[in-house]
Amino acid sequence: MKKTPAVFLDRDGTINHEKGYLSDEKDLQLYPYVSKSILSLQKAGFKIVIITNQSGIERGYFTEKKLAVIHKTLLKMLKEVGVKIDGIYYCPHGIDDVCECRKPKIGMAKQAEKELNIDLKKSYVVGDSIRDYKMGYNFRGKGILVLTGHGKKQAKNIKNEKQKPLAVSKNLYEAVKVIINDYKKN
Repeated sequence: MKKTPAVFLDRDGTINHEKGYLSDEKDLQLYPYVSKSILSLQKAGFKIVIITNQSGIERGYFTEKKLAVIHKTLLKMLKEVGVKIDGIYYCPHGIDDVCECRKPKIGMAKQAEKELNIDLKKSYVVGDSIRDYKMGYNFRGKGILVLTGHGKKQAKNIKNEKQKPLAVSKNLYEAVKVIINDYKKN
């Protein structure tokens, strides 16, 4: 079976407005361009996978059960605007925990690769943090930083990083244009 490229999307600050440690599904607010962006990626042949560090679980701000409710609500909101997500993966660990899933490590991507038959080398990561785009390069794909969420603050620190993003985009909609153009070239 042929492997498919994917676009891994960070959740908070990329798909939905950044709220700190989102602990209530009532606070979920999608950016207005999300459905159009994701549908363009799907039309171009990409699987869509949400990947998110959720250290709020480790810190006791919310439980995995509550996170499941938030993700169920998110999937419902996306479905209502015509978008189907192929998978959601999260890391419940804190920054000091030793794990292989916390971005920029690639545990979540490797799990999705296995479960969803993804070609990581032809895949992309989009997020509002340096650790998001670095994850893409860590699995030998590519990464884009968006300026929504924490992105504007993070963009100031790129100059200190050896690995630069494929692009710094205003938002997910602009990042999608970069991805589709870059994918067509390769």
